[in-house]
Amino acid sequence: MIDGILLIDKQKGITSFNVVRKVKRILGREQKIGHAGTLDPLASGLLIILLGKATKLMNTFHTYEKEYEVTGQLGFATETQDMEGKIVYKDEMGIKPSMEDIKKIIEKNFLGNISQTPPNYSAKKIHGQKAYDLARKGHDFTIEKKDIFVSQFEVYEYVFPILKCKIKCSTGTYIRTLINDLGIKLDTYATVLDLRRVSIGDFNVVEAVSSNQILDRGELLRRVINI
Repeated sequence: MIDGILLIDKQKGITSFNVVRKVKRILGREQKIGHAGTLDPLASGLLIILLGKATKLMNTFHTYEKEYEVTGQLGFATETQDMEGKIVYKDEMGIKPSMEDIKKIIEKNFLGNISQTPPNYSAKKIHGQKAYDLARKGHDFTIEKKDIFVSQFEVYEYVFPILKCKIKCSTGTYIRTLINDLGIKLDTYATVLDLRRVSIGDFNVVEAVSSNQILDRGELLRRVINI
């Protein structure tokens, strides 16, 4: 049994479960394994795999702040709040917020302790079923708001309709919902085009191995951080 932490740079187009399953296949069925927070298939970036005794640290990792780089587009909204879903709303008015408008709205509504409603297309459990399963079946349901904390929401580049942001927030924050809600506050719509998790606590994606390079046991063992 291997005890330790494995830092993976998950590539776009695969699920976090795919990565965990790949690692388990290489290390063996007897290996105890978990992770410190999922990433959507559309998202890339840091995925922390916990091995053996390190799985007991899962709740500790959930207290760590997470940092993201996100690219959003103003003017339309999708059912999933990212590019995986079909477009459900378009801004027919052609509203073009200024950078000053965006910064003011963020400062007023999206920093510190705030509440957000997780998206219907999420893994939130509703009466024992995942919300995205219910959404795909066309069921009506309500997801309760949850409290989150956002310490940084910086738009560092904006050329309408594209905005690029850095966001630092608590575990459980839905970045695509932040972008969606920002669009609404700006009297238009917004959708996530690209999302990358840069860090979790002191662990950074620059230290991670690409999920495409997880090929053999030897390479994985060289990457394990002992606890």
